[in-house]
Amino acid sequence: MLSSEQIETDITKIFGQTQLLNNNLASQRNLIIVIPSFNDWEALEKLLPLIDKICVPEGTYLDVVIVDDYSTNSIPQSLNYQEHDHIQSVNILRLRRNLGHQRAIAVGLSYIYHNLDCDLVVVMDGDGEDNPFEIERLLNVSDKTGNNKIIFARRSKRSENCTFKFLYFIYKQMYRLLVGTEISVGNFSLLPASLLKNVVVISEIWNHYSSAIYRSRIPYLEVDVPRTRRLAGQPKMNLVSLVTHGLSSIAVHGDIVGTKVLLSIVILFIICLLLLCLIFLIRIFTTWTIPGWATYVSSFIVLFLIQLILTGTIFSMIILSSRNQSNFIPVRDYKYYVDDFFQLKP
Repeated sequence: MLSSEQIETDITKIFGQTQLLNNNLASQRNLIIVIPSFNDWEALEKLLPLIDKICVPEGTYLDVVIVDDYSTNSIPQSLNYQEHDHIQSVNILRLRRNLGHQRAIAVGLSYIYHNLDCDLVVVMDGDGEDNPFEIERLLNVSDKTGNNKIIFARRSKRSENCTFKFLYFIYKQMYRLLVGTEISVGNFSLLPASLLKNVVVISEIWNHYSSAIYRSRIPYLEVDVPRTRRLAGQPKMNLVSLVTHGLSSIAVHGDIVGTKVLLSIVILFIICLLLLCLIFLIRIFTTWTIPGWATYVSSFIVLFLIQLILTGTIFSMIILSSRNQSNFIPVRDYKYYVDDFFQLKP
């Protein structure tokens, strides 16, 4: 028969082991890396081993979710045979149709929020231009700031050619002029799970991920991270896709841009009226006469005024109608685009 002292000692040991187990569980974190991809399997084959080499804090479990944006090329067998030391699983989220990178990210984040257990989510491109080793820095910054902000990788250095850099510079200046803020980040970012629930209800991430988060006023930080070169394959971004991408980011702030354009139209309208008054005064009260000049100039200004009135009316109707439309909510509507979810097994 056990003595009271032995029983007390056993209870103390059990309590200590339980407390240690709870502490270990509390220190464990699930990190999921979301990678949208369209026919970019060759680059992914080289990217995954690099992700497997990153140094994450002890107790961090690493999973990868590749959002297959309805790729027309099948998954290579070599991707199935890859073995990893730190990556726990590589999963494929297959979409029913091609949506583009931004919308693939929205569907991926919504699926993770509904179906997977995670503490942190990293969003990155699958071509390797987002350096996977910079994930370590994003994690460190997030830990130091309390894991309560989205951490964006700001592009401090680009690796594209001069033509692309010039066009991208024009896009940034247009964004700054129309929206009033500067944008220097892409998809590469880290989201704490506590903010994931906020992100997946932002309708605008359906059009542009980073610009929508700017608009939502969710707290975020930016960390300078240089871009690297594509690991394999050809870039998917051309002039048309760059323009479309730029317009999508500006469209997130459509009401702000529309209001600014409408105010500009009003200012031009007032200037035209003042010019008409000036022409009338010059024609009546001065001897500065050029045959027909007043008629021609006045006619041109009147036609310009009519165009301003029509443009202003159209912009006003667009702004008012957009505020009455039912928006796409990713966390609610993402399931219509999910075809399959499965894990690659070596």
